[in-house]
Amino acid sequence: MTTYKEIFGKQIKQLSTDPTDAGAEGQVWYNTTSGTFKTVLNVGSWSSGGNLSTGRGRLGGAGTQTSGVVFGGFSAALSPVTTGVTEEYNGSAWTGGGALPQAKFGIASATSGSQTAALGWGGRFTPAPYPSPNTYYNTTEEYNGSSWTGGGNYPISGVGMAGTGTQTAALGFAQGTPNYGTVTASYNGSTWTAVNSMNTARSYIAGFGTQTAAIATGGNPQPSQSTTVESWDGTNWTTVNSYTTGRGQAGASGVQTSGLLFGGYNNTASVTATESYDGTNWSAQTSLATARRYLAGFGTSSSALAAGGFPSITATEEFNTSIYSPIAATWASGGALGTARDKAGGFGIQTAAAVVGGETPALTTATEEYNGSSWTAGGAYPTAFAGITALGTQTAGVGFGGYVPPGYTNQTNEYNGSSWTTVNNYPQTSNSSGACGTLTAGLGFGGDNTGVSPRNTTTTAEYDGTNWTAGGALGTGGYLLRGAGTQTAAAAVGGQGRGSLTEEYNGTSWTAGGAPLAPVTGGGTSQAGTQDAFIYISGGSASASTQKYDGTVFSTSTSLATGRNNGSGAGTATAGLYAGGREPAFSTATEEYTGEIQALDYKTLTSS
Repeated sequence: MTTYKEIFGKQIKQLSTDPTDAGAEGQVWYNTTSGTFKTVLNVGSWSSGGNLSTGRGRLGGAGTQTSGVVFGGFSAALSPVTTGVTEEYNGSAWTGGGALPQAKFGIASATSGSQTAALGWGGRFTPAPYPSPNTYYNTTEEYNGSSWTGGGNYPISGVGMAGTGTQTAALGFAQGTPNYGTVTASYNGSTWTAVNSMNTARSYIAGFGTQTAAIATGGNPQPSQSTTVESWDGTNWTTVNSYTTGRGQAGASGVQTSGLLFGGYNNTASVTATESYDGTNWSAQTSLATARRYLAGFGTSSSALAAGGFPSITATEEFNTSIYSPIAATWASGGALGTARDKAGGFGIQTAAAVVGGETPALTTATEEYNGSSWTAGGAYPTAFAGITALGTQTAGVGFGGYVPPGYTNQTNEYNGSSWTTVNNYPQTSNSSGACGTLTAGLGFGGDNTGVSPRNTTTTAEYDGTNWTAGGALGTGGYLLRGAGTQTAAAAVGGQGRGSLTEEYNGTSWTAGGAPLAPVTGGGTSQAGTQDAFIYISGGSASASTQKYDGTVFSTSTSLATGRNNGSGAGTATAGLYAGGREPAFSTATEEYTGEIQALDYKTLTSS
């Protein structure tokens, strides 16, 4: 029962709707609409992080959410390519580190270690083609932040072992292929010493804690997956309360009195289940977005990282405890275009967008305007072109370039919300260039200027509302590339001839940015986004994927309902639009994008 001391100084307010800001934390209010007393609830949730460069499972890992390292693993599901790759995480992106002396997977690691003092031991090497003769190891490797060196050998060889602790005070336990086991050993920075064994023989278990206070969870005592948990006190293992979802091959983080278990395999499929431990009991938490097993997990119970996993997963997820939980991004159907088309120019925002020109399959001059729910006819473009590049707003837009087979144009036209006017020409004939900015501060870049190879131009031109002037050339030319941002802070992404490439413009020159997750050549993007916050829609009849960019790295977002090639994009990173395209038929479909948002979590209080 709540005491007077516990509620003294609190104000109970009467509200018709729940508050949306963090100032509500610690307060209690009465919601007059629902007739309930409520407060803000502190909860944990997973969100996307930067993707690994090399997708893989059965990898080792150590460190924190903002300073972690993973190493080893295999990079294919059915035909393992064993890897010695090391990657380091800075809280947003992975970069390459020093390679392991021996490529191997199934490495145990001291998960409480650090990016500059990591420890791994055991593992297996399987050369391609699979299956091939296996080599099992008992070797230990120590990482100093740049390279690996050998340490003392572990008491046994194999995979499926687990570990906790640090480079100079580690604990290894369990045993994997070729046998299940209870072996436990302690490391002092140079040598391993056998200590008292576990109570239950298992493999592919997960653990968290320190050398003297650890938790071992689950594992593979065939034919089922275990829920058994054992606690280590520095001398002996004791069986403690089990968790709910039986599994092996999971990830884990934390200390003995506050830990997290996530992912794994339930003997049928990979799982997303996440459970937290308070030193006595387990409770369910928000699930991972991507089901995975054989993943790397490390960090704390309130700030954890899940990286990689089977089969060859690159996705990284971050677990954080806060009063906010993420609401996933979504695509939803919008009003249909009046004219089915692809290769149209798109510009504006989600509630005030426009498309112009394109193929129907005949070329069209039609302009259509979107009000957030439906399209209406706008002023006709002076000439029927496909591949028009457009920028600006619905009432102050610019279109340039395009083609009428077999010819290309450098024509530039301005839109005032009702009609187009031809103005000064773009510096070159151009088809499917990238663009961003406004009527008085616009930017065009790249494109196809000839229709015959080589045709991937590096041209950049700046528009001031009257004239085009030369800007700094792209580092790599291409067409079908897309742009977001402003004239002085732009991003050029993807494109034919460019593959997985992003370049960023500062008003003078282009420099390399983060790479898209895969080469993409035919999609749309947020034309009115910012250099460091836009969405990138892959397009293509076989792909509906959407990627989001945070200024450093790309991550996967929710997919379109229907993959369509060469649709028109507009809007922002949180309120985007994708219209038309081909699948392979010409499409009138419009989809609206709502980016991931953070929402307060509420708890309804009972009368007790």
